[in-house]
Amino acid sequence: MKILGIDPGLSQTGIAILSEEEGKTKLSWKTVGHKANKERLHNYFKSLSELISTEKPDQVVIENIFKGPNTKTLIKIAELRGVYLLLTQIEGLPIQEFTPREIKQSVTGSGASSKEQVRYMVKKILGIKEEIPLDVSDAFGAIICYLNKSNKYAGIN
Repeated sequence: MKILGIDPGLSQTGIAILSEEEGKTKLSWKTVGHKANKERLHNYFKSLSELISTEKPDQVVIENIFKGPNTKTLIKIAELRGVYLLLTQIEGLPIQEFTPREIKQSVTGSGASSKEQVRYMVKKILGIKEEIPLDVSDAFGAIICYLNKSNKYAGIN
C-alpha cells in the first residue's frame, strides 16, 4: 500500500509518501513551490500530476482548512486544495481529508499542538532521523491520522 499525504500551502506544499513493500516501510518526501502568478494553480496541478503518475499511490490524504488569518489567504488555499481534489478525482484515487486539529490530536494527543510538536512526534513515530520541513511533517501527520483512524498501526518503527 502506498499513501500520499498532502499539506497544501501557498509558498510551498508538503508532500509525503509512506509505502509498504514486502513488509518493509519506505518513506519519501519533498516540497513543491511555485511563484505567485497566473500560472500557479496550473503549475501545482502539473507537479502533482507528475508525482501521481510516477508514484502511483493507492490512497491520498490531505489537510483540510477550516479557518485562517485572513479571507484572501483562505481563498487562495481553497483554490489550491480544489486543484488537488480535482486531480485525485480525475485519477480515480480515494481521498480522505482531515482538519489540522484532527491531525494534531492523532499525532500528539492534543488538537492544540504546535507545528514543531507535530514534527517532533512524526519523526519519533516514523523513525525519521534527519530534519524535515514543517509542511512535510504535516503531510506525514495526515498519513498517520489516516492510519490511526483506519485502525492500522502508525507506529511503524
